[in-house]
Amino acid sequence: MSREVTLTLQELVVDHVHTTLHEEDSQWQPSLSEALNGLTAAQAAWKPAPERHSIWQIVRHLILWKRGVLNAWDGDPPDGAELEANDWREVAGSEADWQKDRRTLLDISTQFLTRAQALGDVGLSRHVVWYKGGGTQPLAMRIIRTTTHDIYHSGQIRYLRALQEAG
Repeated sequence: MSREVTLTLQELVVDHVHTTLHEEDSQWQPSLSEALNGLTAAQAAWKPAPERHSIWQIVRHLILWKRGVLNAWDGDPPDGAELEANDWREVAGSEADWQKDRRTLLDISTQFLTRAQALGDVGLSRHVVWYKGGGTQPLAMRIIRTTTHDIYHSGQIRYLRALQEAG
């Protein structure tokens, strides 16, 4: 006998955000926390070629855009052109600087999870302006797209780690 289960929008969004951030036995994609675990500043700053991005640049890229999403979520949409102009800058710093950026990304990602857990389906269906002068999109869609973007970059981070280990 089959049992019909109804999945709420909140359950879908929370599960997606959770598995993007935290490692689970049943997931296929790399989580952000797993991808960043144990990395040193030297490993994070390494590039396979001068024109390629480092893990540290990827982390800063995610911080920049996720902060923009949180600002829009709070009713203060960022200027998309300004975000693009500040993206993918060169990165250098100490071990403490790297650990601060790593923690910042994980903290911002945790905010996504906490906020999604606090909203029901109606709140997640609310339309939000994501960039100054832009159109609206339901909050749930932006959350899922943002965390899918995290998964993409988590895979890049894992690949860059593998290249370093192979070199």
